[in-house]
Amino acid sequence: MEFMSDMLGGADAGKPSLFEIVAQHKMSELLEPALRHVTSVYTHRYPRYLIQLLNWHEEAYAALMLLVERHYLRNYGGSFTEHFYGYKRVRAHKIRGSSTLARADVWGSLVFLVGLPLAKSRLDQYYEAVSGGEAARLLGPEFSQEALGASNDSVAGGTASSGLRRRLVAVKDILKGYFKRYYPHANFVYHMATVVYYIAYMFDRTDYNSPWLRVLGLRVRRLSAADYRAMETRGAPKSSLVAPSNGSVLRFTRNLVARMLSGGLDFLKVLLPLSIFFYRFLEWWYRSDFHKRIQKDPVPPPPMPLKPHPDGIAVPEDQSICPLCEKQRTNPAMAPSGYVFCYPCIHKHVSESGTCPITLVKAGFSGIRKLYADI
Repeated sequence: MEFMSDMLGGADAGKPSLFEIVAQHKMSELLEPALRHVTSVYTHRYPRYLIQLLNWHEEAYAALMLLVERHYLRNYGGSFTEHFYGYKRVRAHKIRGSSTLARADVWGSLVFLVGLPLAKSRLDQYYEAVSGGEAARLLGPEFSQEALGASNDSVAGGTASSGLRRRLVAVKDILKGYFKRYYPHANFVYHMATVVYYIAYMFDRTDYNSPWLRVLGLRVRRLSAADYRAMETRGAPKSSLVAPSNGSVLRFTRNLVARMLSGGLDFLKVLLPLSIFFYRFLEWWYRSDFHKRIQKDPVPPPPMPLKPHPDGIAVPEDQSICPLCEKQRTNPAMAPSGYVFCYPCIHKHVSESGTCPITLVKAGFSGIRKLYADI
C-alpha cells in the first residue's frame, strides 16, 4: 500500500503522480493530430485557400503553440496542458527567494515545448525519406526511393561537370549515410531517456519527470489553493503588447487587438474541455439508436381506399363474405382497387367486364393478386 501511495504522489501532496504526468503528455501529443485532421477536412472543401496551410501544417502549428505556450507560461507558470491539469512549473533553485519562472525559464521551456517536437518531427520525416520508406523496409533496399530514382540521378549527374559540385554531392552522401546509420540510435536514446526519468520519478529518485526539465532546472507541481486565489485576485492576464493610451486611433487599435488576442488565448482553457465534451457527445450520438432512428426514412401513410361506386355492387358487412357470390370467401384474391373476392369470382368478372365490381375502375388479369392469408 505504501508503494501504491508513492506511485500516486507519496507524502508530497504537491507532486503529481506519474499517471497524471503521462496523461498530460498524451493530451499534449494529441493536439497536433487533432488540429491536422480539422485542417485537412476543411482543405478538401476550400483547397484554394487552405492547401498551403496544410502543406506547412507543422510550422503553422508550432507558431500557434509558441503564442499559446508563451501566454500560459508567462501568466500561469505552466504550459497549456499543464495548466489544464492544474500544474505549474517552479524553479528547483529559487532566485531572490522566489521560485516563479524567470524570462529565461519561459524561453527555455518554449524551446523544449515547441522547438524540440518540431525538430524531432522533421528529423523523423527526413530519416523516412533517406531510409527508403516502407517499401525498403518490407521488400529490401533495392526498392527504396533512392534506388528507384537512381537512373534520374545518373542522368542529372552527367550534366554537372563542376568538380566542386561533385565534391559537395559526395560530402552530402557521406553525411546522409552517417545520418541513416546513427539516427535510429539517437532516437532510441531520446525515448529511453524519457522512460528512465519516468521510472526514476515513479520511485521518487528524482523530482524531474523528464530530462528536459532537468536541463532547465524546473519541477512540475500542483497548483495550490493560494495559487488559485492569486489568479482570482489578479483577474484576467494583461498582454505585454498593451501600451498606455495616448488618445490616438492607432494606439487604441493596437491595444484592442492585443486584448482580444490575450482573451482568445485565455479562453482556450475553456474551449478545450468543451471541445472534448462535444466530440464525445457526437461520438455517442452517431453510435446510438436515436441517430439511426432519425436517419431512417419515415414510413409513408397508406393510400386512401377507393369509395364504392353507386352503380357497383354493395360491400357486405361481414368482411369474410365475397361481394360477388355472397358466400364465405375461398381462395382469396385482391383486385387492383384493394377489395378482396374469391379468385374464380373476380377472374370471371374481370374477364367479362374488365372493371372492379365495386368501384367500376378498370382492372385486368395482371392486377389481380393472390392472398395467402384470408383477411
